[in-house]
Amino acid sequence: MPRALVGFGLVSISACVSQPTAEKAAGIIFTAADTASSKTLKLGQSFEVRVLGTPTAGYLWDVQSLPAGVVLIAKTSRPENPEGRKQGMVGGNDWTIFRFQTISAPADLQGTAGQSLVLRYGRPWELEKGRPADQIWRMQIAVKPAG
Repeated sequence: MPRALVGFGLVSISACVSQPTAEKAAGIIFTAADTASSKTLKLGQSFEVRVLGTPTAGYLWDVQSLPAGVVLIAKTSRPENPEGRKQGMVGGNDWTIFRFQTISAPADLQGTAGQSLVLRYGRPWELEKGRPADQIWRMQIAVKPAG
């Protein structure tokens, strides 16, 4: 399948089924709709990023870069259609769920300008050979002291 069609299809799928931004006890959830935004989070706050992909075709999401004061604490995935998988359906899309936590806040919030969390989507073996990512998810994040 041509690369442009794959990328367009995934963006379309993500836009149609993206989960709304919501706050939970465990933290905040960001989705495809939140890409290219900026957020200020409190020290010690946890948050998730949920993105849709097709790992059965070799396409995976991974962390390309983290802003200062943010760490990845878990990466999991779950099927977009769990009932279909139970009925023997193969393939399909999966949600990749990245869990992050803020662990430090710089003394000067102005010093965090340009600090981005960047996720990239593609086939790992193609990315290693220098092929550009099929999709990029990016958010500028500043960590402020709790209080």
